[in-house]
Amino acid sequence: MSTYFFIFKVAPTEENEQYDMIEGALVYCWVVEDNPEDAFSKASFYVSRYDWIIKEIDSYPIETIREDFIEKDLGLQYYDKAQEDGISIVFLAWSRDGKTMSGPKELKPSYSIDINTFLKIWKKYKNLGRCLHYDSDRRCKEIVNAHSIQRERSLSAIQYDGHVYRISADFGTLNKNKGKLSCQKVGVNKASTFLGFCKKHDNDLFEKIDNHPLIPTDEQIFLYGYRSLCRELFVKENALNTIEDQLNNGPNQKALKEFLSNWKQATAFGLENLRRHKYRYDESLKKKHYQNIEYVLFTSTQKTFIAFSGLFYPDFDFMGRNLQDLGDHKTELELITFCSAPMTSGWSFLFSWHVSNSKVCVDFMRSLATMIGEGRKLEDMLFRLVISNCENHAISPQWWEGLSDIHQKDIIERASKMADVLVSTQQSYLTEGLEGIADWKVDSVISNMEREPNKANVADS
Repeated sequence: MSTYFFIFKVAPTEENEQYDMIEGALVYCWVVEDNPEDAFSKASFYVSRYDWIIKEIDSYPIETIREDFIEKDLGLQYYDKAQEDGISIVFLAWSRDGKTMSGPKELKPSYSIDINTFLKIWKKYKNLGRCLHYDSDRRCKEIVNAHSIQRERSLSAIQYDGHVYRISADFGTLNKNKGKLSCQKVGVNKASTFLGFCKKHDNDLFEKIDNHPLIPTDEQIFLYGYRSLCRELFVKENALNTIEDQLNNGPNQKALKEFLSNWKQATAFGLENLRRHKYRYDESLKKKHYQNIEYVLFTSTQKTFIAFSGLFYPDFDFMGRNLQDLGDHKTELELITFCSAPMTSGWSFLFSWHVSNSKVCVDFMRSLATMIGEGRKLEDMLFRLVISNCENHAISPQWWEGLSDIHQKDIIERASKMADVLVSTQQSYLTEGLEGIADWKVDSVISNMEREPNKANVADS
């Protein structure tokens, strides 16, 4: 990433504690980002958070290096601070009487979120268990911590001394690390669990994937995708409840309210689409129409180092082409699920989707085949997708601790970048990055994309 420097001309809002004294200020910004647009967006949010309104752009973002500030003590200080925190902002203000100047000073927000209260709210909703089975009713009383990743053959295969690693994006970690994620060790019994099913429905529904290797049958393929969908629905409902709680009970600050309102709108739109997809899956489940799911399955006889289960709405494909606009809230988004699954010999990387989503998902998978044909390494592309799009994962402690510091940093930075709600998703995010890290070897591919199941060597795809 690069360090961008730029200057805003600002005025205090009425909420600013210095409103009666200060007429305006120059705000100097150093932001570490991939591009000037994201740097500008992030700085704009922080400035508004500090109760200033941008009146003019005095100097547009330019890419800088440390040597540019060697002769400028304050500039060098704040450049270095940006390398540590990702952003540093100072201002030089002038008074309303035009006689005095103030600065340079670091901007300070007029409010601070009580992170402990925020965490309590988040945990409250996270611990509100409910059964997401379509036939749930009052009999679903024994809600269990259901594993969203297959445990006996997946999690157990990578754990060491009862623990796994995961890249954590919880609010406490983000607050502690100034918005950056970190890789933390957790007990394997806590990895990937969610309170989304009662004991009976969890046992009955997922028995054929929890207690048996993937063959694959249509029913198994369906169940892996269905569980990914239910887990994401559970998480998204909790997120929306937490955001609404903060909107109603949090600090009454304009910039924060606007940010939370936009976040709520995006989350609600995502949840609306998830509920629509779950309804289709539920209808197929009721009728046992498991053939309504299309899939591509990459198999490997090697031992893996990561287990995962997730989904996303494909916006860009492996060639960097736009597939659907996630910002258009008037459209119905198409969804693809992906997960790791144990097989009799080795494991597999499974993509699956409901046939109603074939337009986007088939194009997405064909872009992967195209890139393989052009000589791109399949394993790199699959690993890049997992780190970029899946926060529900578990990593082998032995593998993670054996990585170089550079590779660990690259993985954390990619995951942090994708989790940052203040920056845009780059169109090329699936085309490059994290090469040479995954020591996987895919042996073959199984697919029913043409409605007739077929097998082929990866080299022929």
